[in-house]
Order: sequence, then C-alpha cells, then structure tokens
Amino acid sequence: MEKKKYLRILPALLMVLALFQPWPVNAYAETPDPSLYEGLGSDYIYICDAESGQVLTERNPDERMYPASMTKMLTVIVALDHLTDMDQIIEITDPMVDGLAEANATVAGFITGDRITVRDALYGAALPSGADASNALAFTVAGSVQNYVDLMNEKAQQIGMSSSHFVNSTGLHDDNHYSTARDIASLLSYCIKNEQFVEIFSAKKYTSSPTLLYPDGIEMRSTTWYSADYFGISLPGLIGSKTGFTYEAGHCLAWWAEINGMKLVGVNAHCDEDDINSHGHLNESSALLNDLHGYEKTTVVTQEDLLDTVVIHYSDHDKTVEIHSDETISEDMRTGNAPVITSTLTDEVSAGLDDQEITGIIRIEKDGHLMFEKGIRITVPKERNFWARVKMRWNSIFNKNGGN
Repeated sequence: MEKKKYLRILPALLMVLALFQPWPVNAYAETPDPSLYEGLGSDYIYICDAESGQVLTERNPDERMYPASMTKMLTVIVALDHLTDMDQIIEITDPMVDGLAEANATVAGFITGDRITVRDALYGAALPSGADASNALAFTVAGSVQNYVDLMNEKAQQIGMSSSHFVNSTGLHDDNHYSTARDIASLLSYCIKNEQFVEIFSAKKYTSSPTLLYPDGIEMRSTTWYSADYFGISLPGLIGSKTGFTYEAGHCLAWWAEINGMKLVGVNAHCDEDDINSHGHLNESSALLNDLHGYEKTTVVTQEDLLDTVVIHYSDHDKTVEIHSDETISEDMRTGNAPVITSTLTDEVSAGLDDQEITGIIRIEKDGHLMFEKGIRITVPKERNFWARVKMRWNSIFNKNGGN
C-alpha cells in the first residue's frame, strides 16, 4: 500500500541496514509554470534559476530569434576576458564609428579622435547600448570587428550557446545574427559570475572621461532604469539587465534578479516589434518579477532527513531500515503547501532463509507536480536464528510436498 507523509526530520535511532541508490539532486525539476507568462505579448520567454538551472517558465525557448543589443552582453564578457587594465587608453578611429549613423545605431557619443578608457567603452556598450563603444572594444582586442566576432562565437560555444551565431559586436540586424531565449539566459547566467560584468550591467549611470565634445565627460544612463523611472514602472528584485531593439527583434530584455532567496535569470523578447518607442517589454518584465515574488527557494529535504522506513521481522526481534537523503535538495516553488513524500516501498517484511531484495519508488511532489523521483533497493538479510531457520526449512519442505 502506498504510504504518504509530510516532510519531517526524525532522529536516526535504529541501525541502518539499507543498501540503496544515491538520492540525486534535481532528479526531476518542478514543471515550468505557463501561468507566469499568460497574457504577455513577448514571443520568447525563459526564466531559470542561475544557480541550479531549474526552469521556472518558458515560451518558445529554443526557437531562433534575433537578440538585438542583448548581443552586447557577449561583447562585454569577451572584452573582460582580454582587457585587464580598465584605465588603458583607446583612441576612437574612423573604422570604429563608420556606418553607425546610417544604420540608426544607438551610440554612447564617442567621435573620431576621442581618447577614452577601456572602462568608458565597457560602460558605453552596456548602459546606453553604444555601438561605437562596442566597436571600440572589438578593434582594441582583435584589430577588427570580424576577428572579434570570431572570438564571440568561440565564447558562445564554450558557454553552451549551441543555437546561436553572431556576425557583429553590436546586435544590428543581420539574418545570420541569431540566438534563442535559452541561449541568452545561458549567456547571462555565465556572465553574472564575473564581478566586473555585474558591476557594469547593474549600474544606473556612469560618467566617462572627458571627450572632444564633452569636456566634463559623457553621462550615460542605463536604458532599462532610465525608461523604468520615466514611465513609473516597478521592477522589484531586479539587479541588472540589458535591453535590445530592432524591428526584426522587437523589444527585448535580459535581466537577473534576487527574490526570496532565488537568483533568477530571465529573457523576454520580440515584444511590440512595430513600435520603437514602446516600453511593453518593461511592463512585461515588471509583471513577471511581481509574479515571481510568489515563489521562494525552499529546502525540500536536507542531508540525513528521513525519507521512509521499512520494518524487518525476525524470529526474536524487529529491526527498522531507515532511508535517508544523502543530499540537501532545494527548489524554487510557489509559496503555500509543503512538499509531500510518497513511497511505494512495503511497510514491513519478514526475514527468510535467504537474503531478499525489496524495491520501490520514493517521490517528492508539491501541488500535484512531481519534483523528484528515485528507485530504492533494500537488501533484507536472512534469518540467522538456528531454530527459526529449521522451522522455516521444515515448513518449506512440508508445503512443497503438499501438506495441509
């Protein structure tokens, strides 16, 4: 009969006789919740836990999309790999800015002849989404945009962005410049392990070194925070982000947040593609972040928690097999009902003439969602009392010969 019990911690009082398979972390993750994106217009949505990889929700996560200026996260992390001196001087040259005005590219405001620092270029790429700053990084590291793009694609493959390909450092549209929501989330999950990246992309504003046109430096503002403040949009829990827009990509936002013990990474993309002035992507991010406050990181079981027991009957005594978790398991889940352990293992078994094996499945569920499942195998040692074994053997022979 199936047993059911609420999670609890019990002391290990009796001898453990079980030989069972290890209890795994994340054997099954909680089912992604489609209700998180109901009513939202973004065609591509992906939210995951940056530490465990658990997916909280997803919409078309592996369909090819255009990343627009979310590309600049890759541009910056590649630059951070190669440029260690933040005060290194970069002289802006014609090839770094050629064609940007004609392409209607967003720029930080650097012009040919400016002498800026690596730090200025990094913030210029991240906060105002400057294509001039992105190209300045590319030429400084690799001598050309094409050489730099080769480094970007190599980095993307190292991160595991198997469905992505990049042809520029800026995110300007090209049919061969593409990614997926899952890949962009993987990129951001990787990037936020870098302290300098976190510092840059979580900043609200930055002032550059003096330039030819701006002797006091260029004041740069985060495209996310500036628009959110201007339109009065709350982004509860948000730490940092990167926006993107082209007509082909629509409005995009990649972000990370800390909410109720969870470190989350999110992507919502291809929203309001026909309106350059739309802030629908920020409204949708606000809705997602607010809904995610209804989740929390929950410890499902801790190491050594009792998961189940089986009583073994011997002729002169009973012993209890205790099955404990060998891992601490945590999951991001909606607040409310506690997780429940169910087990198909038998409650009790009698020792016999030979060792026995009993098997069953232990599951952890919450609100009908299967979170973890593991098959358990227990070895039951044979009866060791001599007279009890004689009696068992006699009964076995008697029954085999048809006694009644």
